[in-house]
Amino acid sequence: MKPNLHISDISDKTAEKFFRKKTTLFRKKYNNFNGNPEEIIKKIKRKTLSFAALYGTLGVLFLYIPQYLFPGQFADSEYTIPFINYKIEFSIFGLFYGFFLVGVEIWYLMKGDLKSTGEIAALYGFNPDEKKTETTELVKIALNKDRKKYTEIGINPYQNFSKPGLFLIRLMYLVKAFLSNFVFKIIIKRVIGRLAIREVVDMAGIPIYAFWNAYASAQIIRKTDMRMKASVMIIKLAKHFKTKYENNTDFSKLLYDTFEFIALTKKSFYPSDLIFAKHFLKTFNIKIKDEHRLSEGYFETVKSLPEDIKLGIGQLLVLGFLLDGKIGTFEIKIIKKLKTDKIIPYSVEEIKTWTKNYTLGHGFEEMYIE
Repeated sequence: MKPNLHISDISDKTAEKFFRKKTTLFRKKYNNFNGNPEEIIKKIKRKTLSFAALYGTLGVLFLYIPQYLFPGQFADSEYTIPFINYKIEFSIFGLFYGFFLVGVEIWYLMKGDLKSTGEIAALYGFNPDEKKTETTELVKIALNKDRKKYTEIGINPYQNFSKPGLFLIRLMYLVKAFLSNFVFKIIIKRVIGRLAIREVVDMAGIPIYAFWNAYASAQIIRKTDMRMKASVMIIKLAKHFKTKYENNTDFSKLLYDTFEFIALTKKSFYPSDLIFAKHFLKTFNIKIKDEHRLSEGYFETVKSLPEDIKLGIGQLLVLGFLLDGKIGTFEIKIIKKLKTDKIIPYSVEEIKTWTKNYTLGHGFEEMYIE
């Protein structure tokens, strides 16, 4: 009996096939590349974001201009909802036309994100034919489906959120562009009053959808870049920590809690965080759990450790915070506490400098672990 094949599985397979094809072509392009990858990545980002914004702009134009030119085709009809006898008016043609436009826009955005992800991966020497698991992970990043992957090691950055709170966060994430456009239209109407004719109000959505498209593509490029940088750095980090703490049970038994603490502090779990946790758990022969919750008194336990082990855990925390290339407000707060409690000897300014150097392509050797 064959397993059920869902539409999402088919689309993922199609996306992976496209990704492999593009990455292979880019590997030929960058085969003998020995320049600065950051300059290439900036060019990739500019091009991808420009097209993403363009697709958002065209989406709005193609949605509304036909309605002005052919109003009869988009005329509303009255329909009655069965059982509740509620009457609503809308255009069936307009509804399906809108769905069609959304589908076309998503298709082009997806192709652009897969292409940029493949080009960045190829720039770092990635070969999709040799690394099937990593290929799937990169495709998930490009399709913005990477969040579900983190459950495979039992770590949940939202474990302290209530179910209603988590639902609201996910809902806001899904409808942020629609809400932004809705609010922006209200502001336009308030500001220009009678001059707010339908055409002006409709076109006001152009910068909103252009912005969110570009923002989403920028996040994917950043995740891909940090994922590729981290994959090189983590191997060196794991080797260093294994040499120093391989036979130390006090260190190894705190690893799961340490990665959970990083995720809870960041309120997210980037692809770089995932490979960081997976590689270290594998290096120290720690069995993957279906679900892990942070142990009570984790911070106090770390404070009570011998100095060398305490420093090692502190270094892991700092690395986890900076591995996605950005130090946020919550991370800074924890870093200050780590410094105050003498778990680490590094200042916020030093760590910000290491983070900046890391995003510019500097690796393990330029950082603080000898």
